[in-house]
Amino acid sequence: RKMAETFTNAFKRAVGVVTTSSAGAIGITSTTITGISTGAVSVGNLVDNGNFIGGTKVTVIGASEVTVDTTSTNTASTSSQTVNFLGLTTAFTSTGQKSILIGGTLANNTTNQVAATVQISSGSTSYNLLYKVPVPAGSSVVISDAGKTLLLSADEIRVASSVASSLDVSLSILQGVS
Repeated sequence: RKMAETFTNAFKRAVGVVTTSSAGAIGITSTTITGISTGAVSVGNLVDNGNFIGGTKVTVIGASEVTVDTTSTNTASTSSQTVNFLGLTTAFTSTGQKSILIGGTLANNTTNQVAATVQISSGSTSYNLLYKVPVPAGSSVVISDAGKTLLLSADEIRVASSVASSLDVSLSILQGVS
């Protein structure tokens, strides 16, 4: 018996949660950032720092330090590092059925350029669909150019921005795909 396919739109307003900490220290091929303020940092936040690949996430929060899921890429220990921690907002969850992301728009509501990241989260693994794509002030980015993306049951589409409360997200999704 075939399920009926339906179109849906998913909307999120003012996406973007950013916590910045300066004076961070990062060892050679380390998974720990030390000497930082962790008050507003959450497990699962993206790490935005040139010493880590895109998609690196916080896994453990300690006293003045965090542990992340990817080793740093630096070849010498660094200090006085500014580290941004970006909160991901779940824009859509595929519930009980396969779905297809047909396309979407990320609209910048600010007067400055922001960097947008869109991830597909499948279980404990996340994949960057877009990573730090510049969205000019008062402009938007269309993600349909990335192609259609199949989402399995329970997969999530998550969005982050380099600036707090800066993006409106609109996604077009076909649900009930067999």
